[in-house]
Amino acid sequence: MNADELVAEVIDIVDNPSYATPADILKRINRSQRRIADLLFLPDLKDGFDTVITEVGEMEVELPEDFHKNLFMANLDNGTALDIFKDVVTMRMSRSGVLDLDTGDVAAVATKKGFLVYQQVPSAATNIQLSYYRLPIDMVISDSEAEPPVEASNPDGAYGNDDFDWAIIHDTCAKIFNRIENGMEGSKVNTKKQEELLQEKLVLLDAYCDEQGKVFPLRPSTNLGWLGSK
Repeated sequence: MNADELVAEVIDIVDNPSYATPADILKRINRSQRRIADLLFLPDLKDGFDTVITEVGEMEVELPEDFHKNLFMANLDNGTALDIFKDVVTMRMSRSGVLDLDTGDVAAVATKKGFLVYQQVPSAATNIQLSYYRLPIDMVISDSEAEPPVEASNPDGAYGNDDFDWAIIHDTCAKIFNRIENGMEGSKVNTKKQEELLQEKLVLLDAYCDEQGKVFPLRPSTNLGWLGSK
């Protein structure tokens, strides 16, 4: 399904005039897409790649805007592979004797709240190539009046997978029904139904993700068994 079709399905299921504006539903759908991308390890999002440049005298640099989690690879321009640590504390403990601002060639990295932290600090700006699990691209709905006309985009994460499409729909509907049924007496019937359907689709989608293969860091720290730096 494309964005237009997803929006139409949500509006049809919710069947409430307060939740029938395509642009508003699209925002909710994009939030659901991100929630699912965070819950699972969607195969199409494993291709995040970008280069960051260290700053002289600084031990950290901002991560790419589309970085979500799981740093798979960190290389210097000359091909040197850097050790990847789960977090900064683990990096410091594993590299005892190396202080945060010690200068030298970059040898290890970890991520922390939107930043790439590295040891050691190079005396000149240095490129570090990163491979990671990226954020999904927000969908857009069609707009025939735009110049040029805009075509509806597809979900980003598991292209062509029907369970992914319906997981987005059920998650969006569950969040909407939760608002509609808030404060009502008795159980939230529609909310619970959509949550149950969502869980069914997530189980199937997770199995599909397993079939597509998990990605491990190309050069993980020797003391860790994990899916990359978060």
